[in-house]
Amino acid sequence: MKYHSFYMRVLCLILIIGAVLGYNFMQKNDTQAQEITELTDRVSALEEQQQEMLTALEDAAKAQEEAKAAAANASSKETAGDITAADSSNADTSDADNVYKDGTYTGEAQGFGGTIQVQVTLAGDEITDIQVTSAPGEDSAYLSQGEGVISSILSAQSTDVDTISGATFSSTGIINAVVDALGKAEN
Repeated sequence: MKYHSFYMRVLCLILIIGAVLGYNFMQKNDTQAQEITELTDRVSALEEQQQEMLTALEDAAKAQEEAKAAAANASSKETAGDITAADSSNADTSDADNVYKDGTYTGEAQGFGGTIQVQVTLAGDEITDIQVTSAPGEDSAYLSQGEGVISSILSAQSTDVDTISGATFSSTGIINAVVDALGKAEN
């Protein structure tokens, strides 16, 4: 009996440790079950959102396809109308459709040594020729250099071109004279 109380204490200690471990095990299982439930709920919510997004994307794609089809139909009807209108006018184009009237126009602007006068020829809304007709006060060297801007205007079909370095005033005068002539040719 001497060891009886010792054995009882050891047995109680083992029972307490077992109870604590059992309690911890049960708590751990409950926590895991709760986490699994929360994760399952989150996955379900994400799957619903994904399905909603896919449905919205499908609807948007259908709407876009319908819009493209409608635009294509409208374009083909418009093209057919244009062809009919072109046929009815016997394929004649009028000057009313052009920005500029066909013909030859004169323009003037200030150069380095005085007034520069140019003659601009237009056909079918294109600048076909530019000639310097008068530049009495210009130095011939600067004027001949400045006339290099004419090829730039003709190739660009615009007066929005760079001036010629070394003949800035003369080339600017030619550009401004062409602008003056184009202003007279406007419809």
